[in-house]
Parts: sequence; structure tokens; C-alpha cells
Amino acid sequence: MLTMKQVPLAIVLLISLAALALNASADYWSSSVDTNSSHWYIYRQSSNTSFFLSSSVEGSVSPVEYHGRMLSPYQSYYEEIGANDVLLRQRTNSLKGIYRSTDEIKMQSSVHPTDEIEITIKKPAGTEIYTIEYKNEIWPVFLTVNRSLTYFGQQINNRDFEGNNGDFVGATFLYNQELFKEQRSVLRLQRMNATVLTTDDVILLAEFKPTKYLAHLVHAKTTGIADLSYRLRDPQYNVKLQAYPAISEGDERYYGRFDLTRKIENGFVIRKY
Repeated sequence: MLTMKQVPLAIVLLISLAALALNASADYWSSSVDTNSSHWYIYRQSSNTSFFLSSSVEGSVSPVEYHGRMLSPYQSYYEEIGANDVLLRQRTNSLKGIYRSTDEIKMQSSVHPTDEIEITIKKPAGTEIYTIEYKNEIWPVFLTVNRSLTYFGQQINNRDFEGNNGDFVGATFLYNQELFKEQRSVLRLQRMNATVLTTDDVILLAEFKPTKYLAHLVHAKTTGIADLSYRLRDPQYNVKLQAYPAISEGDERYYGRFDLTRKIENGFVIRKY
């Protein structure tokens, strides 16, 4: 349910609201603020989901005879899961060799459609500035990842990406004849808050401040190319670029045989005492 409080008539032209949609797959809401010279937009989608995956694979990627033909050895693995801008993506493919992997992924997300997503608009007397606040989106997501991978052979490629409401970490391992990798991650979202300050002519400030947490630890022994990247998003919107800039980001590339460890932790949790 969407509610609007204290809405002056003059601001109606600046706000467009999409009603909360309820269906079998997901619940969502969206809103935009448009002035004579600037634009800001928000879109949120989640669902009531409980997901658990546990897998273990061990074997040899080797040629197979089929209908009189010898098929070239090939292994492929892909997964993607997400809710409310908390996302996990992984892909692995390999040629002839010895392959072993274990995976454990847990995700829980919830939506309470009876709770009101509040959008309040205030304009004090004597000022041209409207304050628009988005409150009470308590659509939590909790995602954990535990994965290990070991390969010896002709070649393996492995990619993974984890994102949490604008923050992300990514790792790509290419053309490895030997690869050992252990990964542990926790992604958590508690609630969303956003505030926009605007006049009829221009957006002065827009902030998107979800209560979120991202922790990522990877240890890898690689023999090919390793690309490691991360980006932490500034909660304050750049009106001219119409984007959220990075407050911290990095890209690393390694060629050859390396023993790599990376740990990233970012976010905050509101505690009640």
C-alpha cells in the first residue's frame, strides 16, 4: 500500500507514483521526481522467498563417445539469485581436467504488503523547497554464500559478482590451468530510506540510504589472469550526472601464478538498546 501525506497541490506535477503491485512473483513500487531541469527515480522490487542450495561436484571433465562420435570435454555452471537489489551471480566453465566444487547458498527475503510505504511531502511557509521523504520500506533480504573450487587441467574460467543496493564486489579468473578458490560472503538488507529536496526548477539534494551490510572474503591460488574489482556507492545522488558516484572503488589485475586474499566489509546495522 502506498500513502501520501501533506501533499500541496503545486507539487503534484513533480511526482509520479506507481501503485504497489501484488502478484505471484514479486511486489514492487516506484516513484520519480521531475522538475524543469532535473530527474530522480526509484524502483524497488522484492518477494517472500526462502531459498537454500547445497551441492557437491567431483569428477573428471573428459571426452565422451556419443552415437559413434567423440564429444569434446566441457563443463559449465551458472547461477543467479536476487531480491530488492541484493544480487549474486556466478559462472564457471572448464575444459578437460579434474574438477571439484562445493556450494552452499541461503537467501531469505520478505515483503509485508499490509505495511504502508509512506511518501511525505512538506513545504514550510516562506520557502520554495519541498522535502520529500520515503519511509517504512521494511523489505529485508539476507543472503550467505560459501563456495570452494579446485581445478587442474587444460583451462578453467570463473566469474562471480555480488551486489547490495549499489555496492558490489566482483572477481574474474581466466585461462587458469590450476585454480583453487574459497569464498565466503554475507549480504544483508534491513530497510530503505530516501530523501529528496527540490524546488519547482531543480532537485537540490537526493539521498538513498538503505540499512545494508556487505562482507566478502575470497582466497585464491591462480595461474592465469585474475581481475578483482569493487565499488561502494555514495548515498548522495549527483543531479548533473543523474547517477550515484562511488565513494570508494578499485580494480586489480594479475597475470601469472599468485596467491591472493581479499576481504571487504561495508555497511551498518541499526541496533536497538
